[in-house]
Amino acid sequence: MHRLLMLFLFFLPAFAQTLVEVTTAAAISSSLDASVRLPTGSYRAGKGSELILARMPDAAKFNLEVFAAKGVAARLQPAFIQQVLTNFAAAGYLLEGQQERSLNGEVQTRYNLSDASGKPAVLFVVRKGDELVYAFGKAK
Repeated sequence: MHRLLMLFLFFLPAFAQTLVEVTTAAAISSSLDASVRLPTGSYRAGKGSELILARMPDAAKFNLEVFAAKGVAARLQPAFIQQVLTNFAAAGYLLEGQQERSLNGEVQTRYNLSDASGKPAVLFVVRKGDELVYAFGKAK
């Protein structure tokens, strides 16, 4: 029993880690494009955002903002992502293509978008367990 307790305490910090911390204010729309409405359950990401953006090789080419899904929204990942993409389509963004990769227990999906004028934009989604974080950006 003692060994089991020691093993649990050893791995306890790993259980507490999250992809990002969120701010207390729910995000209603993107500050980069006010016409993009964000789904219920979206929060502005705080500490850890820079680590999410570091996963995107060409992040420097975009003005980016990071959001996290919390609660039920995070647990319904495929439906939540579809709602995000639908909201972008309603705001005039076309899906040009997507790439997905699995790395270190997380799934990273990049959606290449373009706005109504043809300017490139990106939606970068990181999922790990019940966590979902996404970054939206428009080309600089």
